[in-house]
Amino acid sequence: MRFKKFNPGKKITIFFIFFATTFFLLGIWQVERGHDKSKIIEEFNNNIKKNPSPLSEESSKWDRVSVKGFWKGSKQILIDNAINTGAAGYKVLTPLKINGTETFILVDRGWISQGESRNVLPNIEIQNEYAEVNGILEDPELGFVLSENLVTSNWPKVSQTKNLEVLNKEFEEQMAPYILVADPTLKSSLAYMKIVPTNMTAEKHFGYAIQWFTMFIAICLMYLWIGFKKNEE
Repeated sequence: MRFKKFNPGKKITIFFIFFATTFFLLGIWQVERGHDKSKIIEEFNNNIKKNPSPLSEESSKWDRVSVKGFWKGSKQILIDNAINTGAAGYKVLTPLKINGTETFILVDRGWISQGESRNVLPNIEIQNEYAEVNGILEDPELGFVLSENLVTSNWPKVSQTKNLEVLNKEFEEQMAPYILVADPTLKSSLAYMKIVPTNMTAEKHFGYAIQWFTMFIAICLMYLWIGFKKNEE
């Protein structure tokens, strides 16, 4: 019985090794990212069902907490490019001075429409009164921004990012390391936007993994076909 000799050539082999390895590793990476996102979403879903606990040094991202204090309406920040049900607007962040401390925490009171013109900011006035706020702690990443000037100079300020590393620099006061996304039951809350704990679902990552593994299989089959075909010629 005569077997076909496999001889794809050196250049084809180098090409194959590079791309096959790349496709396979990208597939593995997407699977790992998918599992990570699954854990984050599971933790988030479990936390939002809990009763709020008092904010403490042990509190962490996605914890459901309760904070008491006084609003500081003179230093509010509007997060630009917030889309709610197809309408453009802003997320409104208001500092709350935590009772018994000198620390402020930024409270996400919700969404407000942009209005007819970007040149005129919406009315976000709030009284400097006592409030008890329940909600979820978040620590947003910087994300993709289109401008180098992330925050405007005058209060209320408009920011292109919700990242605390950027926002807390705008305050002279001591600021907490989290944003508190207030429950929609808050007296001073605006339109509520559902919290999205990840920028991409686990299912999307697994879908991308399938695509990379499919490309890996395809290039393996192509390599075999070229190797045997070239030998026949």
